[in-house]
Amino acid sequence: MQKFVYGIDVGGTNLKFGLFEFNKMHLIDQIEIKTPMTNHEVSIFESIFNTIKLVNERNSISIDQIHGIGLAVPCPVKNGFVKLCPNLSWREMDILASMRRYFSKEIQIVVSNDANVAAFGENMVLEKPFMNAIFYTLGTGVGGGVIIDGKILEGGTGLGGEIGHMHMFDDESTDQCGCGSKGCLEQVCGTSAVLSYAKKLSITSSTSLNINNLSIKNIFDEAKAGDDVAIKVVNRIADYIAKSASILAVILDPEVFIIGGGVSKAGQYLIDLIQNHYKKYARFTTGNIPFILARTGNNAGIIGAAYIAKQKN
Repeated sequence: MQKFVYGIDVGGTNLKFGLFEFNKMHLIDQIEIKTPMTNHEVSIFESIFNTIKLVNERNSISIDQIHGIGLAVPCPVKNGFVKLCPNLSWREMDILASMRRYFSKEIQIVVSNDANVAAFGENMVLEKPFMNAIFYTLGTGVGGGVIIDGKILEGGTGLGGEIGHMHMFDDESTDQCGCGSKGCLEQVCGTSAVLSYAKKLSITSSTSLNINNLSIKNIFDEAKAGDDVAIKVVNRIADYIAKSASILAVILDPEVFIIGGGVSKAGQYLIDLIQNHYKKYARFTTGNIPFILARTGNNAGIIGAAYIAKQKN
């Protein structure tokens, strides 16, 4: 009997589902639905059950053929338990127990933080996955995930991999980060911080940037074209990513840094900049650690979730 696993990316806006063949992990089917608006303690799990039933039916698969379900959730989670998840109004939620109301114990159910799951997925799709890897996701915020000895590093309470909240600089004038602190990496490399810095530089320097309709893409495009302001902005991003990576390197000694998220669409240009800055900070043998681009895009969550379900099996 052919076996399958599901990878599910649970977000505040959408629920994304991927059905994978168990052995070779081919993506068989995928679907995206809106996250229920209310009563998340029950409605999300009902939606998951109903959607899996729908996908099974349209692929002529029985529930007995499902060997695992992996969930990526947008909050710290440990052993399937979430203390607080503001995006989903979960508080003191046992995700595994909630899923067990709908699925039998024969189906392995695994839950992990979405950035950690994305890290796992990005690493597993490589031709030869690394046993030790660090993943950066650069977007509205800065997230990350850590893989140690082939497994996700959750930490004691599920907060492992919160790279964006490393303290990177001291500046009393900086705004408070969403975590409540100041000087976080996210306050330099998050989207709003990058746009704000570009606007600040444009006040005193001439630039071809479209300040009235500024975007990350616009900044990188102009940097590649030689605009001085844009170059300063992207170098600042690359410098702080490199500096933070050098700190992580001497603590965790990864084999690779994987760069993902919206900012990573700048491509090899960004990777080369980071790698060049990294050489200034790297110590011992960590200077040889490569930086590579993420590959899975918006599917990182479902791919990683499916792989953690398979690993559990």
